[in-house]
Amino acid sequence: MIITPKAPRQEPLALKINDEGFFDSFVPGGNRAAVDLLHEAVLRNKNELFFVFGPQHVGKSHLLNALFREIKDPSSNAFFVDLRLVKDISPLLLSVEPYPIIILDNIDAIAGDSDWELALFGLYNRWIDKGEGTFIASARTSADLIPFLRKDLNTRFENGVSLPLDFLDEKSCCDALQIRAKKRGFIIPEKVAAFLVKHSNRDMDSLVKILDRLDEASLSEQHELTVPFVKKVLSI
Repeated sequence: MIITPKAPRQEPLALKINDEGFFDSFVPGGNRAAVDLLHEAVLRNKNELFFVFGPQHVGKSHLLNALFREIKDPSSNAFFVDLRLVKDISPLLLSVEPYPIIILDNIDAIAGDSDWELALFGLYNRWIDKGEGTFIASARTSADLIPFLRKDLNTRFENGVSLPLDFLDEKSCCDALQIRAKKRGFIIPEKVAAFLVKHSNRDMDSLVKILDRLDEASLSEQHELTVPFVKKVLSI
């Protein structure tokens, strides 16, 4: 089961490929050990708590979505919620019985809300009482720094396997850009990818937004991606 808030239906102005949340577009870089550990835990349904943390846009949500998609029959075997997206909905969302795999993204988003914290604490305790299944949670900071009102929540998640994620190095960023471009149906030369990485924030959210701009400009002007063309489009 995956829970996301419903939004009013809108007709898209343009069609873009959403390649978030799949392993074939995820480049682990220096995070390989953490990614492999989580991948194995999900495939084998290890009875363990994992706490993934790192700054915004480091790739936590991409990784957790990719893990969810690796689960066999995820609608029956997994419970996935991004708490940042549902925090304005009732905390009763967490009143479920533990699934074999529980994935909670952005648990720090509900810190300071006593009702949500109580619901999270209840779900955690039901998982403990069941004594089986994998529990994966993520946040922007280490568990001890999340400003929970219930400090026992900090303690619970501190007791899990802590897996910090870091931003990709330049080479890995270039690889990720080229993979994303290929999934969109065009080629970005290595020289151009390296130029983009050197002249922008080294987080994939920023780089993918730039990639979308270049894709549109390249199609509109029927121009291949070169460094001079990129400089023109991005006004660098």
